[in-house]
Amino acid sequence: MRHFLLSIVLYCTIINGYTQVLVSYDIAKGLDFSQYKTFQLYKLDVNHTPLFEPRKEGLKLLTDAIVEKMEERGFTPVEVDPDIILNVGVTIARETQTRETDIRDAPMYIGQRRYSWHAEEIVVGTYNEGTVVLDMVDGKKNEMVWQAVVKGVLAEKRSKNEKKIRKGVEKLFRKFPQEP
Repeated sequence: MRHFLLSIVLYCTIINGYTQVLVSYDIAKGLDFSQYKTFQLYKLDVNHTPLFEPRKEGLKLLTDAIVEKMEERGFTPVEVDPDIILNVGVTIARETQTRETDIRDAPMYIGQRRYSWHAEEIVVGTYNEGTVVLDMVDGKKNEMVWQAVVKGVLAEKRSKNEKKIRKGVEKLFRKFPQEP
């Protein structure tokens, strides 16, 4: 019993650690990031999207965390004529968690002649998975210079999502070409 409880705690710890999964980074080759000094956050408009309505606070927290990371790296936010334009793309998808049945899930054999049993997928639960894509575009040339993508499972509680958003933004900027 003790080993069983220990394995469950270990499993939950591992799953909790992998709620933010980094997907990719992409950078323009041979680009000198020291030429960029100012940035502007492209307007994220979710006013007409009902799915995002309860998550507006989370989106504000996300954009504030991105601006904070840019300022840590020496960039200055401006309203007009920025060196870099930041475009933030957010998607939220409702996912279904399933598992495949095995022979232990089969009903008891009660004597029918042509009895057969087949494995099938059964629904275990549902969850929301969020993906954030951060594109950096050269303001003068209108070319993408850097991109990062992170995705993870959203929690039901707002306080847990705040921590996940902060952790996700940390991962977005982990391989940013300019150190803070």
